[in-house]
Amino acid sequence: MKRSGVQHRLTRVYLVQLLLISLATVMGVWATANIIEHVLVKQALIKEADHYWGLLEQNPEQPRPNTRHLLGLLTSRSVNDSVPDILSVLPDGYQRVELAGEKPIVYIESRGEARLYLVFDEQRVSVLAFLFGILPLTGVLLVIYITSFLGWKKSRDLLSPLVQLAERLRHTPVDTPSGARLDLADIQADNDSEVAVLVSALEAYADRLVTFVERERQFTRDASHELRTPLAVFRANLELLQSQVGERPVISRMSDTVEDMEATLETLLMLARTEHVDQTAEPVIVNDMAVNLMERLSPLAERKQIRLQVRQKSLTSVDCPEPALAIVLTNLVRNAINYSGSGAVDIIVLEGAVQVVDSGVGMDQQDLERMLKPFERGNSAEGGHGLGLAIVQRLCERYDWKIMVASAPGKGTQVRVAFN
Repeated sequence: MKRSGVQHRLTRVYLVQLLLISLATVMGVWATANIIEHVLVKQALIKEADHYWGLLEQNPEQPRPNTRHLLGLLTSRSVNDSVPDILSVLPDGYQRVELAGEKPIVYIESRGEARLYLVFDEQRVSVLAFLFGILPLTGVLLVIYITSFLGWKKSRDLLSPLVQLAERLRHTPVDTPSGARLDLADIQADNDSEVAVLVSALEAYADRLVTFVERERQFTRDASHELRTPLAVFRANLELLQSQVGERPVISRMSDTVEDMEATLETLLMLARTEHVDQTAEPVIVNDMAVNLMERLSPLAERKQIRLQVRQKSLTSVDCPEPALAIVLTNLVRNAINYSGSGAVDIIVLEGAVQVVDSGVGMDQQDLERMLKPFERGNSAEGGHGLGLAIVQRLCERYDWKIMVASAPGKGTQVRVAFN
C-alpha cells in the first residue's frame, strides 16, 4: 500500500534532505582532496624546486631539502645521491609512486645534467587535515543532522492531531446521519492551534447538521402521519361516490391520484424510519416480488390501457429489507405506467438485477439528468410529485445498488437496478 499521508511525505522529505547533505559533503571532501593534491601540493613542489635551483646556483654545496614531510635527492656531475631505481626511470613531472609500502607524491625536474627528486610524504599532512578539517566538518554535519531530526520530530508532533483528525474523518461513515456527530475529544491539540480551531468548527458544524437532519426526519414523519388521515377520508368518499354514480373517468383518475399519494407517503415514512434505525436485511426473491407487484398494479395499468407483464430470465435473490426493494420496484413500475401513455411495461428479472422497460415517449439526455433530481417531473398529463426516481436513487445509494437509466425520444425508457 502506497503511503501518501502528510507525515510520510514529511519523512521522505527529511530523508531526501539528509541524503543530499551527505552527498554534498562527500562530493565537497572529494573535490577538496583533489584540489589539495593536484593544485596546491603540485604548485608548492614546483615552487620548492625553483627555490632550490636558485639556491644551488648561488651555492654549489647547497644541501638538498630534508624535512619531516619533504625529502630532496639530486644527481649531477658533482652530486650523486642514492636514488631508488623506481624513481630513476620515471619521467620528469608530478606523479604518485609506490615506494617502501607507501605512495608518496614525487616531483622530478631536470636542468642540464642535474636531476632533482622531491618526495613529499602526505600522510602526516593528511593527519593534520583530518584533525583540523574532517573533525570540524563532522561536528558541523552532526549539528545539521540533529537539528534536522529535531525539526522533523517537532513537525510530526505538530501534525499528529491533524493526521488523527483526517483518519477519523476518513473512517467515518457518511451514508448514515447518525455518524455525522463525531467524537473528537481524544484528539490532543493546543488550545490556540489551528487544529483546535478546526476541531471546534467541525464539532459545531456536526451539531448543526445533526439538528437539521433530525428536524427534517421529524417533519417527514409528522407530515406523513398527518396526511394519511385526510387521504383515508378522501378515499372513503370517493368509494361512496363511485357506488352512487358508477364508474366515471374523473373518479378513476382521482382514485389513481389518491393511490399515488398514499404510496408516496408510505415511501417517505419508510425512508424516515430506515434512516433512523437500520432495518434487518433478509433474503428477498425478486421474482416473487415482481409477480406480486404486477398483480397489484394491473388494475392501474388496465385503466391506462397498458399491458403489464413480468419476464423472468433468472431466479434472483437479494439480501435487503423487503420494504426497501418493494419501494424501488413500485416507484419504477408506477413511473413507467404513468409516463408510458399506452403500450407495454415489462418487468424483467435478470441475473443479479431487475429491469423495468416501457414503450413510452422516452427522454433525451437533458431530461434524464433532470429526472434524477427531487420534484422534477416529465411531460405527462398524469400528474405526480416528482419524487419517484429521486427516491429510487436514494435507496440504491443506501444499499450500494447501481441504477442505470437509458432512454431516447420515441424509443421508451429502460431502468436497471443491479444488486451487489
